[in-house]
Amino acid sequence: MLDQKLAEAMQRILSRQDERFTLTATLQRLVDNGVGTKRGKSVYFNERDRQAMREWLEAKGFSTKPVDMTGMSRAKRLEVTPIEKAGGEAVKRNRISIKALAGQALVIGGQPINLPAESHLDVDWTKIVSQIGHRAIMVVENYESFNRIHETSFKLPVEYRSPLVVYRGDPYESRIDNVLTFLGDAKLPVLAFVDADLAGVVIAARLPWLVGMVTPNLPTLVKQLSSPQIGRRDLFQNQYPSVQNAIAGIPADALCRGVLDLILKYRSAVVQEYWIGRDTCLLTDQGSQDRDLAFARCRPR
Repeated sequence: MLDQKLAEAMQRILSRQDERFTLTATLQRLVDNGVGTKRGKSVYFNERDRQAMREWLEAKGFSTKPVDMTGMSRAKRLEVTPIEKAGGEAVKRNRISIKALAGQALVIGGQPINLPAESHLDVDWTKIVSQIGHRAIMVVENYESFNRIHETSFKLPVEYRSPLVVYRGDPYESRIDNVLTFLGDAKLPVLAFVDADLAGVVIAARLPWLVGMVTPNLPTLVKQLSSPQIGRRDLFQNQYPSVQNAIAGIPADALCRGVLDLILKYRSAVVQEYWIGRDTCLLTDQGSQDRDLAFARCRPR
């Protein structure tokens, strides 16, 4: 069977003038198929072997020369290999998932786009970053909260009341590396709508252009963290060992410090899905119970 790994080995051999190659498991497969002569820990390929390799590659739809497939689309790769996933390039390179808050239009390139509930656009951020018709970006940690964002109420400062909503991502959709690169390039104020847990604070602290975390007002958050029915002490205990170094590096004046201090005080957590259909979420920081009251001192840094 001719797979991508064996094909690439043959392409490398054909690109060089050497007759002798060090024996590897892949070259042993060639020898087992009657191509090449094994001598000790080496394999020798004569012109007949090279011609056999060319014919085998061409018959199976492979190029006879090494090909750098970095950045190629799957369709383009099919011109040089029958295996469209070859080359290791992610299919969703540069792609992020976006939408708007309930009752608002997604605005890209000056065009308002009204999406149904529980829907979003999957876009190449490089194509839209200069055309965003929003004055801020809200990053949502969990997919259910992103998908049901229309069921969550928000009370945001006027400057941020119509944000572009972006899913923070997972390994398969709107990957975090794509999102972080997009945020850095967009240079818009970023609102972190994440779990009120240690991992959520670490996520928020690493977001470029952060202006604060989005949670219920702090008295409500205190009640939830301290509640045996709502607060997730198990989540705190599970997360702490893996993030303690990261949270130790969060400065005292960080815009997510107020929420972090509450989480550490109560040694608990609240997942953002709990707020769906229940609480009005605000932009909070360490010195305010309602971000609207402290907006003047919360400019992007």
